[in-house]
Amino acid sequence: MSTRFPQERREYIEKKLLVEGKIRVSELAALFDVSSETIRKDLLYLEEKGIAKKGYGGAVVANERLEPSYMEKSIPHQEEKERIARAAIDLIEDGMILMMDAGSTVFTVAKMLGMRSSLSVFTNAPRTALLLDDYQIKTYILGGEFRSNSNALIGGWSVKAINEIRADAAIIGTSGFCGRQGPCVENFPEAEIKKAMIENSNKVIVVGDSSKARTNALIQYSDWEDVDAFITYSGLPEELKEELDKKTQLVMV
Repeated sequence: MSTRFPQERREYIEKKLLVEGKIRVSELAALFDVSSETIRKDLLYLEEKGIAKKGYGGAVVANERLEPSYMEKSIPHQEEKERIARAAIDLIEDGMILMMDAGSTVFTVAKMLGMRSSLSVFTNAPRTALLLDDYQIKTYILGGEFRSNSNALIGGWSVKAINEIRADAAIIGTSGFCGRQGPCVENFPEAEIKKAMIENSNKVIVVGDSSKARTNALIQYSDWEDVDAFITYSGLPEELKEELDKKTQLVMV
């Protein structure tokens, strides 16, 4: 690949970094037929923009380093998550085929699935799969690369498996949506998983505690109009509540 302008090269590197999470200097130098020093300057430029974090032989996306661990995301707002989960269970019927992502609020919903019978669940979250197996719920785990920050399996294998499934409902979490037109997540690989689940489900249920209305995240994975129900905790600003009510079924608990 050749490009005449440094800005075009840097835009390509930025997109590749956000999609893959990490990049290597040697691979980029060969791809663009430029020197390693040129690529290092590009990565320094992206680091100064807050996009990349340089490391030995390459860089990782800065957002990955700043993202809280799965345990850090699981601990806050437990009471809210339990109330949200009970509301989600009301939308789930016996015998349904479900898709569930790796969100911490989604995991709280999984804890209550024992209230329903004859379910089949497809998930990219190993922790959720282990829990549901204890409940003797028929569970299928989607393959892929393990991402510890979110306890999720990601990548092409996961997306390919999801595209072979037709679910009655998808239960999906969000990292935040402040100032956005739909729910968001911190990274591209998980956004692709969520998009695939939405496209292959008859009903889409997004769950998120009250902090998500005050939090932004990197990638918007859906418009609110494509979400059948958004379940959250009471206390949303009135203006935001009115806006969401026009676009989706808003369930406040």
